[in-house]
Amino acid sequence: MSMTAPILEVTGLKVEIPVRDTVLRPVRGIDISVAKGETVAIVGESGCGKSLTALAIMGLLPRQAKLTSERIDLNGESLSEASPRRWRKLRGDRIAMIFQDPMTALDPCYRIGDQMAEILKQHRKVSRSAARERSLELLRKVGIPSPEERLNQYPHQLSGGLRQRVMIAMALLCEPELIIADEPTTALDVTIQAQILRLLRDIQRETGIGLILITHDLGVVAGMADRIVVMYGGEVVEAGTCDDVLARPLHPYTEGLMRSIPVPGETRRGETLGFIPGVVPRQTGDLTRCGFLERCPYAHAPCAEGPIALRDAGDGHLMRCVLPADGSGRDPEAWTRQSEASS
Repeated sequence: MSMTAPILEVTGLKVEIPVRDTVLRPVRGIDISVAKGETVAIVGESGCGKSLTALAIMGLLPRQAKLTSERIDLNGESLSEASPRRWRKLRGDRIAMIFQDPMTALDPCYRIGDQMAEILKQHRKVSRSAARERSLELLRKVGIPSPEERLNQYPHQLSGGLRQRVMIAMALLCEPELIIADEPTTALDVTIQAQILRLLRDIQRETGIGLILITHDLGVVAGMADRIVVMYGGEVVEAGTCDDVLARPLHPYTEGLMRSIPVPGETRRGETLGFIPGVVPRQTGDLTRCGFLERCPYAHAPCAEGPIALRDAGDGHLMRCVLPADGSGRDPEAWTRQSEASS
């Protein structure tokens, strides 16, 4: 699809958090952009820095965290030095976020209708009746049955799927330019998960908003995202169009994520899925080698000789790896041997 000028442009985003006698560096210089009507998926395991990237963009980092960046622009407005007062005006209005667990994001002490009305009154001069009508309109839009009844209910009275739909409706109240959805389907069963993803896709196409979808599952973004950004250890290790990354994963980490997805018609019942041995390392200090080295089946001497730069492998497909982009230098049995050794 043809892309217009970016709604969001982020360059050199870094997050540092002091802990005891060291400093955590969970986000290490991220570049990301989102155009109007575009869906960008940020993919990676837990601990790779996805959610902290989203919180940094939203101005919601913990107080002790330090954010630095070359650029954070929302439709031409610089947010790098935005004051807390400015952020309160922006959040919920021009930029909104759908959190992973709606039960912790919604206030258990207030009815759904009161929480939705509060958002509208903060950003728009509306009457109580107009706020109620707008809330009902959005609840209907996201497919919630009996919306009048839901407005008078508390979050604990709704199912997980309905709570997530309420979160989507709340994010849409003020017609934002950008929505960040942080693993919005993690706690839902597969049927409801598919409904929520379809709802997000339909709303995004209808309204033309920019959408950042954060997930740990590459299978979730197939057919939904325009571009994929794969994060590992606080860095972007691969990025490109959805079709290109899924059809031709260049980084071993992306390849490992792809191996963990069951393939319809090929993966047999009871068959062991692929996996990536080991865990994401704790992000402290400066990187002096490839961050994926200890888990990579193709690791060799150049991987330990210094930090690996992100390079263009052609047609805008980026990779942070010393391996050739044409696939040479990869032993097809390496993943199998590594998995067997780790079992």
